[in-house]
Amino acid sequence: MGATTQDVADHGHCSYPRKLLAASLCALFILSIIYFIFYSSTSSLISYADIFAQFQIRQTTSKNTPVPPPQAWLQCDYGDGKWVWDDSVTGPRYDSEHCDMKGTEKCVINGKPDKGYLNWRWQPAGCNLPALDPAEFLRLVRGKRLAFVGDSTVRNQAESLVCFLSTVARPETVHRYEERLGRKFWRWVFPAPHSVNISTYWSPFLVRSEGHSEDYSMKQETVILDALTDPWTADIDAMDIMVISAGHWFPHPAMYYEDGEVVNKTNISYLGVFRKVMRRTLEYVNAKSTGDKLVVVATMAPSHFDPKYSWNHRDACSRTKPYEDAEAEVETADAELRKAVLMEVATAAARRRRWGLRFEVLDVTRMGTMRPDGHPGPYLFPHSYDGRPVPETVANDCLHWCAPGPVDTFNDLLMQMIVAGG
Repeated sequence: MGATTQDVADHGHCSYPRKLLAASLCALFILSIIYFIFYSSTSSLISYADIFAQFQIRQTTSKNTPVPPPQAWLQCDYGDGKWVWDDSVTGPRYDSEHCDMKGTEKCVINGKPDKGYLNWRWQPAGCNLPALDPAEFLRLVRGKRLAFVGDSTVRNQAESLVCFLSTVARPETVHRYEERLGRKFWRWVFPAPHSVNISTYWSPFLVRSEGHSEDYSMKQETVILDALTDPWTADIDAMDIMVISAGHWFPHPAMYYEDGEVVNKTNISYLGVFRKVMRRTLEYVNAKSTGDKLVVVATMAPSHFDPKYSWNHRDACSRTKPYEDAEAEVETADAELRKAVLMEVATAAARRRRWGLRFEVLDVTRMGTMRPDGHPGPYLFPHSYDGRPVPETVANDCLHWCAPGPVDTFNDLLMQMIVAGG
């Protein structure tokens, strides 16, 4: 039935007292919201945000349209796909020989004989992943500070990015700090008009550690779970884009301390430690960030030391093609580390203190698992063998990535996150 005259009178043309009552209730509601925003605890804000989100979901569902994904840039799952051969690739993306990166990653210069690792392109299952445009990347991050925090794999990614950006603008290396294992803290500056700086902070556990990570002759690690490391913690508020990656060091034998007490007595697993550390790290970032910030946490891309051989056998990682879908699955431990990242980033996003603070996941576990061909292997030094046979016993790197190589895809994904942020 249509609306009656009385209905219109009651709802569209209410009397003056009813208007006054409605206005008063509206004002009271607005004042309540203002009070909650400025005077309520963080946990209260989260609950009200959750209520609002549920209201939006109910509205969307009632219209029979799909609920939007939590991360706007994820129009599809970039972590799910396959490596496809790309004939359009005619050479390396950039010249690593004249770029400031660790020499053992320069597979082209070091003479890795099979160049196929340069031609494989990651094809997500439901969309296309554009290659990073270095000029556009520098435009998007003009005046910003990028920080890569964690183990040597995130440093690998940072060096790849710097080399690629160097094809359009020459950076200056303004800070180098090397000690023992080397490259502890690095900073490059792209001068005006870009005014971009990129820094690496080597912190394999994100918290304080001593032992094998500092001296390979030591068999065990000492990890202080409640002591995040300098200098990245001191610089946190000066980071506009932060990429975090850790995981490879956690399975190593270690003694864990918290509040001055040993916590291994309860047989705490390294997976539990990893999750605790990741949560503590993201809580610190949340608490100490005062400006807008994009925080990207990478899932672990596994190494490919073939278990049929010792680590120093010439065939420890000698495969020349990616795995097919049915050839390799993500190992259980790697899947658990990935799951921990997904859960902790989701928790951090739900608890964020500022609207300008974004938490994202750089999901590289599966794409990394499929690339046993993308590591330096025994080609660690310039012109390592020049056609000579590789000795049966040789130093191998089956963990880090050739640059150029698969690691560039990680930065393709990073650019998509930055583009989505405006």
